[in-house]
Amino acid sequence: MKDEFEVISHGAGQYKVFMVNLPYRTPHIHKDFEICLLLEGTVCLLARGREHTYEKGSLWVINPFTSHELIAKQPALILSLQISPSFFGPIFPQIENMEFSLEPHSRDAQDTDVLVPDTWASDIRASLAGMLLNIASAYFHPGDYSALRCAGLICLFFERLPRYLPCVRISEKERQLSATRARRVRKISSYIDSHYSEKLLLTDLAQELGLSMSYLSHFFKSVFGMSFQSYVMKMRCEKARQLLLLTDFSLLDISIACGFSDIKYFNQGFRRQFGCSPRQYRQHFEHEELSQQQKSMLSTQEFLSPAASRVTLEKYLPGQIRTLPTGNR
Repeated sequence: MKDEFEVISHGAGQYKVFMVNLPYRTPHIHKDFEICLLLEGTVCLLARGREHTYEKGSLWVINPFTSHELIAKQPALILSLQISPSFFGPIFPQIENMEFSLEPHSRDAQDTDVLVPDTWASDIRASLAGMLLNIASAYFHPGDYSALRCAGLICLFFERLPRYLPCVRISEKERQLSATRARRVRKISSYIDSHYSEKLLLTDLAQELGLSMSYLSHFFKSVFGMSFQSYVMKMRCEKARQLLLLTDFSLLDISIACGFSDIKYFNQGFRRQFGCSPRQYRQHFEHEELSQQQKSMLSTQEFLSPAASRVTLEKYLPGQIRTLPTGNR
């Protein structure tokens, strides 16, 4: 995890489509909208201190400058569209100041204008999923008109999206504050990534950023949904988990490499995080006799190549999209 603030490099179209096998993604933040369609698996999304569970067929949107974390009990297959608000330019500049909810419209909404039948919401989701799959198909099959097709479908997708996910308008001041907060999160993430293997205290980070301890503590919890020490512990345990799966390092060496003060502290922290000791975790996967490729998928996100994405997409393109069940819950 070199820098969890993603600075996405777009082409001329200012958007990017990719497919990823993802068992876990550490808390991170990026500058663009990210639209996700869950093709396989179940995913838990942690954002703004809340937990959202998505099943196969679910569709959700991550707003710019929103810290979020993804957890899957088994590798999940996700189709993602990351797009800069500037893509819409003079066509729809208001999108710069829009934020989408992580949950769809429901009967529980207070505004009668957004009370929708469950079947209608499901139909809208399926329509949006179909459009996203068609965007991906055009993206991964470049041709004379593929960029035009992508652009047209993206505009239509965002025109329909508020029918499924509630959205609100934020002020320009709020948007600028979000951008400032994101820059600070980038510095925090970079600092922790560089020092997690050492003794790491909130006082060190506060001094590095020129902030008071009390302000930084409050800011950190509001962004990451947990305390500084809890985040550092979570990160160290995740690093240790990867080393347990992918290396034959001793528990002591892993403990030292991941910044734990002693083996007892390592065992206690790991057990709280994963429900078993580091030794039991390693033995479980050795017993399962997983291949190295499977272990890699369990420990790191794997981006599919364009060629692999084209083949995989064939399983889900309309009319196969109607086989994607359930959706957001």
